Amino acid sequence: MIALPEPTLGALLSLASALTWAVVSLLVRRLSGSLNSASINALRTLLGGALLLAWVIASGGIDALRGIGLWAFVLFAVSVVLAGSIGDTVFFESTRFLGLARAMTASMTYPMLSALLAAVWLDEPLTPALVAGSLLTLAGLALIVGTRPSEPDRPGHLWLGIATAQAAAISWAVGVILLKIPLDTVDATTTQAVRLPIAGLALLATPWVWGSLGTVRVGGAPLIGALVLLGALTAGSSVLFVAGVKYAGVGVASVLSSTAPMFAIPLGTLFLGERITVSAALGTAVTVAGVAVLNL
Repeated sequence: MIALPEPTLGALLSLASALTWAVVSLLVRRLSGSLNSASINALRTLLGGALLLAWVIASGGIDALRGIGLWAFVLFAVSVVLAGSIGDTVFFESTRFLGLARAMTASMTYPMLSALLAAVWLDEPLTPALVAGSLLTLAGLALIVGTRPSEPDRPGHLWLGIATAQAAAISWAVGVILLKIPLDTVDATTTQAVRLPIAGLALLATPWVWGSLGTVRVGGAPLIGALVLLGALTAGSSVLFVAGVKYAGVGVASVLSSTAPMFAIPLGTLFLGERITVSAALGTAVTVAGVAVLNL
C-alpha cells in the first residue's frame, strides 16, 4: 500500500468532499418543493450525525466522545452553528434564486476569506503556489458562472441570491477557522459525530422547522428514503471535508472543497436540465489547472 503525503491526501479528500457536496446540493434542490431549506438542513444533519455517532460508539465506545474535552466541544459547537446551521441553510436558500451551479459560484469568496483568516489567526503560510492556484481555481469558477440558469433572471431574485450566497461564504469561513483549532487532537469522524447533531438540534429550535415531521409523514416512503440518502451523503461529505482541513490546511482544503461547481455542471445537466455553455466547459478546464497548481 502506497502512503500518500498528508498534504496530497488532504487535497484528494477535499476534492471528494466537493463532489459529494455537489450531490447533496442537487438532492436538496430537488427536495425544496416539499420542505423549506431550514427543515431539509435540520433533517439531513440530524440523520447524518446519527449515523456517525452510531459508528463512533460502535467502533470506539463512549470514551471516544469523552476524550474530546470541553474547549474542543465548545469550538465544534460554535463552528457548526455558524457553518452548518446558518451557512448551509442560507446557501440552500440562495439556490432557489440563482440555480445550483451559479449559487455555488457566487459563494466562491469563501476560500479566499478562509485562507486570509487562516494566515492571520492560525499562522498558515500564504505560499506562491497557494495564491496562484487559488486565483486560477477561482477564475475557473468565475467562468462557470456563465452557465445559463434554468429559469430567467429576475433582478430582485438575482441580488437576493448573491447576498445570501455571500452570507453563507462568511459563515463558512469563520466556521472552518474555529473548526481547525482542535483538529490536532480529534479525528474527523468523531468531530462530525459531535458537530452534525448540534447543527440539527439548533435548527430544530427555530420556527421554520416546526411541522416538518408532519410533512415527512405525508410524503411517505419516497420522501423518507430521499432524506435518509441525503443524511448518509451529508455524513460522508462532512467527514471528507474535515479530514481535508486536517491534512491539507484551511487554505488548500477550502479552495478544493469549493470546486463543487465543476461537478455541479454535469449533475445539473443530467438531473435539472441546466445547459452546459462554452464558458462553463472552459471554466472547468481552468479550475482543473488551478487544482494542479495547488498541489505543486
